[in-house]
Amino acid sequence: MDFTTQFEKNIDSELVQYDPSLLDLVFTMDCTGSMGAYIDNATKNIRFIVDEIINNEKSDIRLALIQYRDHPPQDSTFVTCVHDFTCKVEEMKQWLEQCQAQGGGDTPEAVADALHDVLTLSWRPEATKICILISDAPPHGLNSYDDTFPNGCPLGFDPIKIVREMAEKHITLYTVGVEPSILPYRDFFMSLAYSTGGQYIPLVDATLLAQVIIGGVREEISLDRLMQDAQQDIANEIKQAEQDGINEREMTMRINHILTSKNKRVKQMHNTFGVTSNLVEEYYSKCVDMHQMKSIYKMTKTTQENKMDEISYALKEDNVTVEQTKRLIQKVKNRKLVKSTTIKPNVDETTTEKQTKENKRNNQRQDYDNSRLRKRRLKDGAIDILINAEDNYQEDQKEGILHDDGMMKTKQLQDQ
Repeated sequence: MDFTTQFEKNIDSELVQYDPSLLDLVFTMDCTGSMGAYIDNATKNIRFIVDEIINNEKSDIRLALIQYRDHPPQDSTFVTCVHDFTCKVEEMKQWLEQCQAQGGGDTPEAVADALHDVLTLSWRPEATKICILISDAPPHGLNSYDDTFPNGCPLGFDPIKIVREMAEKHITLYTVGVEPSILPYRDFFMSLAYSTGGQYIPLVDATLLAQVIIGGVREEISLDRLMQDAQQDIANEIKQAEQDGINEREMTMRINHILTSKNKRVKQMHNTFGVTSNLVEEYYSKCVDMHQMKSIYKMTKTTQENKMDEISYALKEDNVTVEQTKRLIQKVKNRKLVKSTTIKPNVDETTTEKQTKENKRNNQRQDYDNSRLRKRRLKDGAIDILINAEDNYQEDQKEGILHDDGMMKTKQLQDQ
């Protein structure tokens, strides 16, 4: 019989080809009153940043800048100001020099509007695409106590949906959180970056901004180069993991072992305090929109910011880490290289009916996974996070916590 595996055809036909020598880099910067030191540092070091990237990575680099503040009545100057890509460093420097840190009323700012503008830029399809979001405040609609627009962006832009669209367009988001002011919202910004295969980077001193940008960009270029060789292997392993019924953690370790056994070495920026939490990976990153995020989001409780002497953004080259493997897996999923297996055999009706039923079961399971968070809301801020599902299955069952293929679940809470 002539069996054709559609999944394999999809991988072969949809492998994404990039030119690692091409880099499109956009700075998306909060330009309200508290951000003056960061704007000044970016302006002062933009030439150094570009030279470091070009000299080390041999990149053909284009730069863009998106400034954002807030909506009236909180700010009457502008909501966003967009400068599309240029290959001229001096032009980028002029844009930065024209930036002034002023305005901003309530705590949230026009983050959603700025991310929306990122999608409108003239990205080169084959380039490595990086957006660096530098912020010290959340978007509207995330439970901030003084939010003038508690229902979200007044223009209807949803940062969760926008970031998913960025991921589909292969734009990697790095969220640079200015601490300590960003601390209550750190997990939110982590989840945005995680969704695109990027990372959150804590920043406590404006003088470190150039080091953060250079390190993040060089690591991302290195990972994109690895993707050229490894994306088919990763996609196949993800599919195999689904068939074997193993959970996300075990799948990540399996893929990491394959990559390290092949001695796949990449650039790594030291970012200890930017490691995603289980809460981010298993819960917040699954939200479908800001309404859902708002209903479940818990402010990060820690009030102790990262200290200068504890932070390093040193760059090294080594075997692929588990954290980097997670990001590579996320990128492969975002690029839709993993398809559900659909068999198209030349067989009799009975076999076809069996396959139809199997496909229906797969679709129903996927629909459940996609909707499971919609059916859960927190009650009085209560949430039970399952950290070690495999080791504590029986004990957690007594607590009322559900399991599904090793994925974290919360206690069932009824909407009131």
